[in-house]
Amino acid sequence: MSLKSWGRIAGLFGMVVLFSAVFNWLFVTGSVASGGVIARLAAGVAGIALWLVTNRGEKPLGRGAFYGAVSAVSALVLVGALAGVNYIAVKKPKSWDLTKDRIFTLSDQTTSVLKGLQAPVKVQAFYAGSEPEYPELDSRLRQYKAQTDKLTVEFVDPFKHPARVKELNISQSGPRIIVTSGNKEARAKETSEEALTNALIEVSRGSTKKIYFTKGHGEHAVADNTERGLKQFVDDLKSEGYQTDEIVLAEHKEMPADAQALVVAGPVAALTEGEAKLVKDWIEKGGKLVAMVDPGVQSGLESAFEGWGIHVGKDEVIDPEAQNPEVAIAQTYADHPITQPRSSPFALATIFPLARSVSKTQAAPAGWAVTELAKTGPRAWGETGSVTSGAVKFDPAQDLKGPVSLAATSTKGAETRVVVVGNSLFASNGYYRLSGNKDFALNAVSWTAKEESRISIRPKQRQGNHLFLSAEQKRTMTLFAFDLLPFGLLFAGLVVWQTRKSR
Repeated sequence: MSLKSWGRIAGLFGMVVLFSAVFNWLFVTGSVASGGVIARLAAGVAGIALWLVTNRGEKPLGRGAFYGAVSAVSALVLVGALAGVNYIAVKKPKSWDLTKDRIFTLSDQTTSVLKGLQAPVKVQAFYAGSEPEYPELDSRLRQYKAQTDKLTVEFVDPFKHPARVKELNISQSGPRIIVTSGNKEARAKETSEEALTNALIEVSRGSTKKIYFTKGHGEHAVADNTERGLKQFVDDLKSEGYQTDEIVLAEHKEMPADAQALVVAGPVAALTEGEAKLVKDWIEKGGKLVAMVDPGVQSGLESAFEGWGIHVGKDEVIDPEAQNPEVAIAQTYADHPITQPRSSPFALATIFPLARSVSKTQAAPAGWAVTELAKTGPRAWGETGSVTSGAVKFDPAQDLKGPVSLAATSTKGAETRVVVVGNSLFASNGYYRLSGNKDFALNAVSWTAKEESRISIRPKQRQGNHLFLSAEQKRTMTLFAFDLLPFGLLFAGLVVWQTRKSR
C-alpha cells in the first residue's frame, strides 16, 4: 500500500481512538485526567495528524466523504435507537429468570400474599449497604414492591442510626427485618423469601385459626425434633399464622370452641369408642379433620371414615417404581385445591413411606362428596399379604391393582371437610422436606381449615451461584466488553472498507 493509504488508516484509527477516549472518560474512569483517557487522546490526535500530513492536497469532499457522512448519520441513528430502547427498559423493566432453580422468581404463595394485602405494610430492614446480605435483600424487596402498592420498604443503616437499633432491640445475630401492619408486628429471622413471606402472612392474617393435634395414642409429637417428630411441620403452620395445640380427647366431652381443625397424626393405638364418637359427632356438625393412618393400625375411626365415603384399605402399598418398593410415590393428582393451587399445580412427587390405600367407598353416602386425591403409578399395588418375608408379588385375586389411591378428601355442605392419608411419616421431620411432602401437608391443613388463600406452592430454600468481582476486575471487564472489543471491531471494519476502496 502507498503512504497515503497508511495515512488514511492512521486517520481512521485516530477517530476511533478519540471515540474510545470519550467513552472511557464518561463510563469507565469518570475522569478526563486519567492515564487511559490521556493516552487515547494523544494516540487519536497523532493518528489524525498523520492522515493530514500524508494526504495533503486531496479534496476534503468527494464520494468517500459522502459515504462517510452517511455512515456517521447511520451510526447516530443507531445510537439514538439504542438510547430509546434503554429509556423504555428503565421506565418499564422486564426481566427473565434463566437460572436453573429459578432463584429470582417469586413463588406462587408470595405473589398471592402480596396481591392479597388489604392494609398498608411496612418493612424495615436494618442492613447497611456494605453488608453482604444487602444486595440480594434489596433485589428481593424490589420484587415484592412490584407486586403491590400496599408495601413500603425502608433500609436502615444500623451503624448510622444506633438510637433506632436500641429502641427496636435489634441485634447483630437476631432478626433484623421488622414487618408491621397497623398494630401487628412480625420479625423475619432470615433474609430468605420464605422468612419474609411468613412475616407478611403473620401481620396480614385475620382471625387466628387453631389447629389441635391429638395425643395419647402414640401419635407423632408436635415438639419432637427427631426424625419421627412433627416439629418442622408444626413450626411451618405457626409461620403461616396458625395457632397449634395438643388435645387429649378422653379429657373432653366436646371439642373446644376455638378448634378450627383436628389432626390425628399416626396413632399407634386406637381411639376409644367415646373418643371416636366425639370426633364423628363434631365432624358431622361442621368440624374439620386431617387423619394420617399408617398400614396395620386400627385407628378406631374406620367406621366413621366409611360413613363419610372413605375406605381405608387393609393393605400396604408396594411401588416397584420406587428405589425402595415399600415407599409409595404419588405421581398423579386430582383436580383439587390441595394439589392444584391456583396457577401452580403440583409438579413434584409426594413420598409416602409405608403407606396403605385410601379410596372411595363403592357407594358414596348421601350428601358427601369424595375425591381420591393422590395416586401411584399403574405398576404399584396394595399388598394384602405379609410383606415381612421380603418376597411379594401381585396377586390379582387378592391385591388391589394400581394405580393406588393414597389419600382422599370428603366434604358435606359448606363446612365439613375431611382429609384421610394412608401414611403419617410423610409429614414427619425425616421426610417432610422431601419433594412435594411439605406443600402437600400444609395445603391439606389449609384446605381443611378453610384457608384456601394459603394453599400454594411455597418458596423453596434456593441457592444461587454468585460471581463476586473486585472493583478492578469489574473495571477491566467493562473496559474490554464496552471499549476495547467494540471499538476494535469498528476499527477493523473501517480498515477493510478503506483497503477495498483504495484498490
